[in-house]
Amino acid sequence: MRQHVIACALAASASLGASAAIPPAYRAHLPPAQVSPGGIEYLTGGKTPEAADAVKRAAQEYPLELVFVEQDGAAKRALYDNPVVIRDARGNVVFAGRTDGPYFLARLPEGDYTVTTHWDAWTFTKPVTVGADRSRVVFDWKKLAHANVVSTSASG
Repeated sequence: MRQHVIACALAASASLGASAAIPPAYRAHLPPAQVSPGGIEYLTGGKTPEAADAVKRAAQEYPLELVFVEQDGAAKRALYDNPVVIRDARGNVVFAGRTDGPYFLARLPEGDYTVTTHWDAWTFTKPVTVGADRSRVVFDWKKLAHANVVSTSASG
């Protein structure tokens, strides 16, 4: 009987997993995690300051974090509704969907991937390696100061 109680306690503890690391104050503003048709767990959001803080806190529990912003001089603007396509090393699409805020988190197995996104007239592709450490990629569209042109860059 004692072993059964210990086993149940361990199972309950494991099931709390990542959500236990996120304080309740953040969880109240955290959008629900979803599962893509390909079986990839993901979370996207951050439209309000409270939701952005919650998603940034949850990012510690996901191996991949994508951030979408536009820079116009010193001003930064969060971008929403960006298409995201993630391909594995063989070129197979493992995720295809859209963001619902400037943050996108995905629970991908370790490996090499290519992330493609699009905003306005610009498409950007970035190679990403998911490993023991988290990967964070910022898709940062920069408007040039004296021209009506946009340049893209990514940092990770």
